[in-house]
Amino acid sequence: MLRFEHALGPRIKRLSCAMDQMRNESIAELELTSSQAFVLGYLVRSSPEPVYPGDIVRRFGWRHPTVSGILQRLEAKGFVTYDADTDRRRKRVVVTQKAIECHDAILEKLQENERRAAAGLSEPERVQLCALLDRVLETINDPAPLPDREQEETP
Repeated sequence: MLRFEHALGPRIKRLSCAMDQMRNESIAELELTSSQAFVLGYLVRSSPEPVYPGDIVRRFGWRHPTVSGILQRLEAKGFVTYDADTDRRRKRVVVTQKAIECHDAILEKLQENERRAAAGLSEPERVQLCALLDRVLETINDPAPLPDREQEETP
């Protein structure tokens, strides 16, 4: 039986929350949240190719209402605007000059956060951790049934 102190879920959740808090604190002076910064980075890197809200949904795996809320806040802060597409039902998301100017500062802060998070790991350990986390994520997202074996349970 799996012991609670060896459970992955709570550790990953605590790590995710701690990293979100660290990122949010480091970019607060830019008046952005980490989710907004990730979306802005994606938009700036994708420019000049057209990007639509659905592209952001697929890229980050977030739900449409989440992406809509992020984009509304970015628009209110002057980081993005919308252009009508040839298909009038779709609106293309366009970064403003403010977003482009802010991009380098965002990248610098996010890279510093990554260095801080991995400071206690050697490069091979960091690579191994990423590979292990990717494998856990793939397993979770795999619709195939688990192999026949005694299932470990968390009490």
